Formats: sequence, C-alpha cells, structure tokens
Amino acid sequence: MTYGTGLELILNAAEGALQVLITEHEQLLCAQQWQKMDQGAEILAPTLHFLCRALDIRPTDFRRIACVRGPGSFTGIRLVLTTAAALRRAGKAKVAGLDYMQALATSTVLRRSLPYAARIWVLTHARRNLVHCQPFMAFGPRIPAQPLSPVELCTPEEALHRVRTTDAPNLASQTTGVWVCGSGLKRNAAVFRNLDGMGELPLPEQAKVAALPDVTLPDNKALCLLARHGDYLDQDLEPLYVRPCDAVENLAQIAPTVGLSADEASAALQAQLERTPRSEI
Repeated sequence: MTYGTGLELILNAAEGALQVLITEHEQLLCAQQWQKMDQGAEILAPTLHFLCRALDIRPTDFRRIACVRGPGSFTGIRLVLTTAAALRRAGKAKVAGLDYMQALATSTVLRRSLPYAARIWVLTHARRNLVHCQPFMAFGPRIPAQPLSPVELCTPEEALHRVRTTDAPNLASQTTGVWVCGSGLKRNAAVFRNLDGMGELPLPEQAKVAALPDVTLPDNKALCLLARHGDYLDQDLEPLYVRPCDAVENLAQIAPTVGLSADEASAALQAQLERTPRSEI
C-alpha cells in the first residue's frame, strides 16, 4: 500500500489575511484567502463548511492539520489554533505548528528561485516602532528556508543595523545576495528607503541587499512545503508570541474599570495562568 498524507487542512491568520488551504496527498485541492481579518471569526467556520461541502468531505476526514502559530496577531493566531484544537477532538487529525517568519522566508526563496546559502531577513510589523526580526538561509525549492537564529523583537533601526553588520562581511566574496521581506519594510519605509528595491545599501562591491516589500503574506506553495515538513502530533499547539500582550502591559490602567487595583488584577491574572486545567477542553 502506497503511503499518502491524506486530507490536510492548512490555516494561517498571523497577519493581514486569513488563508485556508486543503490538500490531498500533497496535491492542492483548493485555497481561499480573505483580507477581512477583523471578521476572521465570522468567516472561518462558514468557509470550512462551504469547502467541505464543495469537496464532498467531512471536517472529521482531515488526517493532518497544519496551523501557523505565530508570531503575529494574537487574535488571528488564537482563531486558527482553537479551530485546529476543535477539529482534532472531533476527528482523528494530528496537528503541526508552522512558523510565520519561516513561511515568508520560504516564499521569498520560491518566488526568486534563490540558490542554496542565500540569506533572507524577515521583518514583520509587531507594533509601532517594533518589528519581529529573523535571518534565514535558503536550501533550494524542496526544503523550507532554515532559521539562522531565533526571532527577536527590535526597532526598525536595529533591524537594519543587524542586516548591515551581520551579512555585509559574509557577502564580500559571494554573489547569492541578501534579501529582506515582510510587512516591517512597508510599515517603516523611511528607515529602509536605502535598500535595493526601495534604493541601495552601501555594502562591499559584490554584495547586494534587495528589499521585497511585496512579500507580506506566505504563498500557497510555501505553506504547503512547510506543512509537508511539519511535525504532526496528537496534541494542541502552543502559540508563538514574541511581543508582550497589550492588555497585560496596560493592566494597571485597565484594572480600575473592573473594580480592581493593579495588584489585585496582577494576582488574579497570575492565578489564572498557573491554574491546572479542569479538563482537556
């Protein structure tokens, strides 16, 4: 009997759009993309219902579910991870977490047919004057781009400095170039205006740093490639949050609106975080 991956659902809502893909034995059956992230909760369930009916399948038929778990929008990440958790309980699917930064880096590799060892920096908007920043190396079209260091939170200026200081010395004798993508470019265009594609960065003669400000959402092929290489387990996925939650940072200001002092609210939050779950649900 030939092994196949069966029906697979791929979900992403980390930033800017809701993406829903369904594959069978790694062949894409359908893909939908919604730009109404503010209505993601209202859109996702009806979309899954419609797609399952159109393909004559049941939600319990999925064998694998791959979800982008971050970093990105807290609301979007929770939406897809909760949906995956519900489907896992209802059926027999195993789930895998995908990395949003890696998905963007892999999209860049596939779009530009980048060779082995090409460097890709992914910069995504975190909040005002902050970006998620992570470097990757290309491994060709069949393997997802691999991270060279963990994702970090920094200012756009710090991110630009890292690109300059980290990769400029390494590229003096290479022609693969350095590529920079992600929403952090457009959201901080003034900082990155000297990049090639927005301008040019003064690096050694043979080095090139090119900006791809249009790569702000993972391509379907990149998501499918990451899903193919995912680690599927029979357990819920943990979100990948890098920046602090706004509500937690502003807890002292929010607490009085619900009749609590800042200390009481902080203690109540800590108790909830440490509470042992009463059930698997």
